Order: sequence, then structure tokens, then C-alpha cells
Amino acid sequence: MISREEFWRLVRFGFVGGGATLVDLGTSFALFHSWPDISEHLVTTIAFGVAFWFSFFGHRYITFQKQGAAGKFLLVALFSLAVRNLLLSGLLFAGLSGLLPVVIATLAVTILTYLLSRVWVFA
Repeated sequence: MISREEFWRLVRFGFVGGGATLVDLGTSFALFHSWPDISEHLVTTIAFGVAFWFSFFGHRYITFQKQGAAGKFLLVALFSLAVRNLLLSGLLFAGLSGLLPVVIATLAVTILTYLLSRVWVFA
């Protein structure tokens, strides 16, 4: 059973992460809309860059309420991006295309990001 404090931290993580995900996916949607032939990998990389700072400051001030280290968070984010792109490649290989595999790969790395942020970046 998780403590009350940890429960509310997870709720805050969900809100901040949800906001960052909306920024990420909104950027992805805008890129696909304005540049239909863009590569899914380029979309996910650009969207990552846009959402990174929203996520870092949201987790610093809202989720964990600790200073945290931007360098460590960048490493976690880059690792998550690599995992996300690996998943995306698998989904593309499986025949999916467009926004759907980007959404699936983005949502799949959420747990990984929380755990690494909790135990290493904002410890």
C-alpha cells in the first residue's frame, strides 16, 4: 500500500505529465497538420523538445516540489525518448502509421519516466 503522500505525488505527476503529454501530442498534431509528409520520428523528436521544459518545471514545482537536476532530468528524458522511438519503430514496422503509433509510444514511457524521476532526479 502506498502512503497518502506518495498517492498525491502520483496524482500531481499525472496532472503534470498529462499536461506535458498534451503539449507533446498537440505539437505532434500541429506538425502533421502543417507538414503532412513529415517523418514520425522527426515529429516525436521535435515534440519531445517542446514538452521537455514544461515537464521539468512542472515536476520541479508541482509534482516533487524539489529542486531536481535539469541534467539528470535531461538524461531521463533522452532515455525515455530513445525507448519511445524504439517502440515507435516497432509499431511502424507492425504496419501502423501517422498519429496513432506516436500516441501509443508516448503513453507507454510514462511509468519509466516517473520511476526514474522519483528515485534519481528529484530524490
